[in-house]
Amino acid sequence: MAAPIETGGTVMAKGSYILVLQLDHTVDDLQVGRLGIFSFPVGYYLYVGSAFGAGGLSARLRHHERREKSRLHWHIDYLRAHAHLHEIWTVSGPLRMECRWCATLASAPDVSIPAVGFGSRDTGCRSHLFHLSRPPRSLMLSHILLTDITAADGPLEILVEVHSFDPGT
Repeated sequence: MAAPIETGGTVMAKGSYILVLQLDHTVDDLQVGRLGIFSFPVGYYLYVGSAFGAGGLSARLRHHERREKSRLHWHIDYLRAHAHLHEIWTVSGPLRMECRWCATLASAPDVSIPAVGFGSRDTGCRSHLFHLSRPPRSLMLSHILLTDITAADGPLEILVEVHSFDPGT
């Protein structure tokens, strides 16, 4: 694994993550930046992202934990204003896992894509947002996170973490 970058005593691990959001009411006609207007039904949403820039996972996850933001920057910020943060699954390490995870989720049964192009401007994936009518099982998420890390990637050290939140966040 690439060593975390230390800046002023703060360790900034780089990696990929999946936000697990819960929407307990339908949100109709939500303007998502320049992407367009979408409706989001009740259910659970998995948003796939990465944090390889300045601040790493720590800074990116702090951003996503805040429901209210003074400026909406990413597509997920528009939905996050309406959804509860349930969990965040992270994999710290040198591999960019976003597109692998998106492909796995796109082919999973009972998973749909509510907004084509959501969060995927910089990757070319069909979407980085996925909808499930029921809560995702931990086994499903751990399978997605770990199955796509193969021997072809070479010897790796990774750190997998799950962060859980109160239903009101």
